Amino acid sequence: MLTCKEAEKMVMPYIDEELGEKELDAFLEHIKDCSLCREELEIYYTVAVGLRQLDSGAGVYDITGALEESLDLAWLKVRAARLRKVICYGVETVFTTGVLTALILQLRIWWQAGFFR
Repeated sequence: MLTCKEAEKMVMPYIDEELGEKELDAFLEHIKDCSLCREELEIYYTVAVGLRQLDSGAGVYDITGALEESLDLAWLKVRAARLRKVICYGVETVFTTGVLTALILQLRIWWQAGFFR
């Protein structure tokens, strides 16, 4: 679990979409439970997005809604990473089981053929 100080350091990398999957997961978990850090994220997000919109001359006026959408997309990214990890573990387990089964069957064939006598 992140401390508030660690989470505060991740606010701008979050806004700039520079966090890795593990960092993003930890950050989102902290923001979900810590209202002070969530408020700080809202402030920084409002300022950063507002400045970007002023520079580009166009944008969304519902910055709070944009933050919620950004958080929803970040949660989807974290869930996809978790699902990908579970699928990889499952595939690795099936592959390992298959290799071990093939090895055991091959040893049995060799045993019946008399290679170990």
